[in-house]
Parts: sequence; C-alpha cells; structure tokens
Amino acid sequence: MTGKPSDWISLIEAGYNLEGNNSQWLKGLISHVSKILNRGSEPVGWTFHCTPITFKLGSFSEGTSKALTYAARMSHALSTEKSLDLTYRTGVVIATASELVFPRLPDMHKMFLNLLKGRMEDLLVINCQSGMGSGVSIGMLLKQTSQVTVQERRRWPQVAAHIGAAVRLRGKIAQLSAIDSLEVEAILDSGGRLHHAHESAKDQDIRENLRTIVRRIEQSRTQAGRENADAALNNWEGLVNGRWSIVDRFDSDGRRFIVAIKNDPAHPDLRGLTLRERQVAEYVGLGYASKQIAYTLGLSETAITNCTARVQSKLGLHSRAELVGFFAPNGFRCKLAETVLNGERLLIATNPLVNSCQLIGLSDTEREIATCLIAGSTNADIAQRRGSSEYTIANQVQSIFRKLSVRSRGELVAKLQTKES
Repeated sequence: MTGKPSDWISLIEAGYNLEGNNSQWLKGLISHVSKILNRGSEPVGWTFHCTPITFKLGSFSEGTSKALTYAARMSHALSTEKSLDLTYRTGVVIATASELVFPRLPDMHKMFLNLLKGRMEDLLVINCQSGMGSGVSIGMLLKQTSQVTVQERRRWPQVAAHIGAAVRLRGKIAQLSAIDSLEVEAILDSGGRLHHAHESAKDQDIRENLRTIVRRIEQSRTQAGRENADAALNNWEGLVNGRWSIVDRFDSDGRRFIVAIKNDPAHPDLRGLTLRERQVAEYVGLGYASKQIAYTLGLSETAITNCTARVQSKLGLHSRAELVGFFAPNGFRCKLAETVLNGERLLIATNPLVNSCQLIGLSDTEREIATCLIAGSTNADIAQRRGSSEYTIANQVQSIFRKLSVRSRGELVAKLQTKES
C-alpha cells in the first residue's frame, strides 16, 4: 500500500475521536492502521468483551469486505477455549498466529488453512485491552508465515494503551448518552493555558503538571513531533497523572480546546485494595511489565512497583509471580468460593500450580525450573536448591522463555494460567 507515510500519532488521535457508532469509529482507526502495517490483506477491526469464562464479539469496522468479516466471525466461532485464552487472556498485545497459537494448537492451524482454502498462511492480531474486560482487536491476514518486528513490539503496546482508554471513554458515552456528560475536570487551550478546573485538577501543583504534559503532547502532534514516532509516543502516555484522557473539543466558533476527562479503569474493592492498587493488579494479571503498566496508567515505574508491593502485602502473596497467578484472567481469583466458619466469612479454593501438559517441549530440568519460577523463586533460590550456578539457571530460564514465547516471569505465569482445551 502506498500513499501518506505512517503516522502513529494520527492513529492515537483517531482513537480519541468519540463521534459516531463503534463501527464508524473502527473504520477511522483501520484507515490509519493499514498505512502503518503496510503488509498483508486489508486489516479488519472488532470490539470484544472477555471475562474468565465468556467471550463475545461486538462491532466490526464499517466498510470491511464481507469475506473478511465472515472469516473473522467463523474463526472465532470455531476457536477452542485454549485458542481464545492465548489470544485474549494472556496480555499479549501483538503477535502472529504462527508465533502464539499454531505451535500450541496444530488443529487451529489446519482449521485456519481450510477456512481460507490455503490462500493465506498466517494472521497478525493486535489486542487493545481496556483493563476492564472489553477491548478492540485488529486482524490482518498474511500470505506468508511472519513474525512481529522489534519496532512493532515496542510501539504497539503504547498505542494499545490509548485505544484501550478510548474504549473506556466510548463506554461512558454509551451509558451517559452524550459526550458533554463525561467527567471533564479541566479545559485548556493548545498553548497549555488552563481555562477551567475542578476536582483534583484544582490543586496548584497538579494544574501545573497538567499544563506541562499538555504542552508536551501538543509538541508530539506537530509535524516535527510526528516524524520522531518513538519520542512522540513516549511523550503521550495512556493517561495523564493516572487519571485523565486528553481529548479535543471544538466550540461553536471552531476554536480547539483540550479537555482532561477522568478515565481511569474502575474496579470494585477486593480485600481492602484501593482503586489504584486494583487497577495495577489487573494489568499485572495480564502479564504486563511494570514499564508497560506505567505507560498505560500515566504513572512512574516507581509508583507501579510500590503499588504492586502493597497489593502483595495486603493479599499475603510472597512474589510478583504469585500476584500474576492470582489476578490472571483464569487464575486463582476465579476459583474462589465463599464459606462461613465459626461466624467468619472465608474465601477458599484449590489451585494446581501448573498443568504439566502446558510444559510440553521443555526438558525435565526446564520443567522443574519453570515450576519454581511460577512459585516465585529467584534464580539464586533455584541455583541453591539444584546445586547449580546462577549463571546456569539464568541460561535455562532464557531457554524456557524462548520455548514458551514469553519475555518475563509475569508473562510466563499469565500464559500458564490459561485453560486447557
């Protein structure tokens, strides 16, 4: 596909366009995605809602060919629970089916080839999670088996944070029936001058920080800013101060203003966790690294690390691996049952550490080490237990990561909490 160069900031701007229904909104996103991906078939977008035990497709992008829409619907209808787990419940933002699904589920590969009569060999999928069970996926059929590039792995999680935030905004519009009913807490002009503020935006330090961030975002939206995509994306985080999405609004005279809308993910309380702690824990459960969570919520990595430590302490968990296992979409939390003992309400459950079938492809030594990792053991602990050097264990851990296509212990635990087909 030829034409205007890729523009990652334009894609984010299209995400924050709150006009139209979901199909029309997706059409706007896809028009930018096609220029950025610049490979394979025309992309198709769809909304979804995913819980630990249910999955439901929503709207498809307007204008997508009937053949592509049919292929997308049929592939989901024929998908096993394990396939849906791998695609939607492991926190993976971008991957090809040949990287993520087909090696583990050969029957899905056969189904895919039969469905498309061998005309396409692979599928690229990008998932943009809202952090509240809903989200947007973008799919593109590929004529040849392919892998995601390093640049795509770096940039798409940042863009996905914004599209996930836009999904939350659109959900609020659907509930409130009007954009003007959203929780606008600050109004600024493009120069960063504050025209209105209430709630937490009234604090002097927060107001100054908000002005600084808006100026930085506006710099990213200039022509010069767009040409340095990585710097522009780094300047425009998923939320501002862990609270606001930045959206354009125009008055009757056509003047552009920038509004800060309260848009952090909302979650009910769980055993004394604060809202922020629950937000962070949900992303940890998806296997997100602290850096990715920090970008998504617009907070510092230190704040995320401290928040994670507080959650572990409140829930009596001894490691981040245990925290991932607890909050994974199909993790320990979903297996809890309530009972009463001596007048006390208790939550009880049993949960296997890991199903050995999920470790196919690993050597016996690697399986033992993987089990230790899931239990939260450090390399030093494992080395002492096995009478090996930390260097040897580190190499074996990296081998496990490669074989299971994960990049961290968090991703490992999240992936191994998926259901078996």
